[in-house]
Amino acid sequence: MGKRQKSTHIRCRRCGRHSYHKTKSVCAHCGYGATARIRKYRWNKRSRSMGARK
Repeated sequence: MGKRQKSTHIRCRRCGRHSYHKTKSVCAHCGYGATARIRKYRWNKRSRSMGARK
């Protein structure tokens, strides 16, 4: 799209996914570069009672 042709994300050192932002120096998946803890949220996992909620 236009003049935006360079890659923004490269492979992350910690999680190995292609989500490490080069200019921000932060991984979008695991949070490497911003924090020492692994980035995780409760909404990221399926809850146990998802199927029984009907």
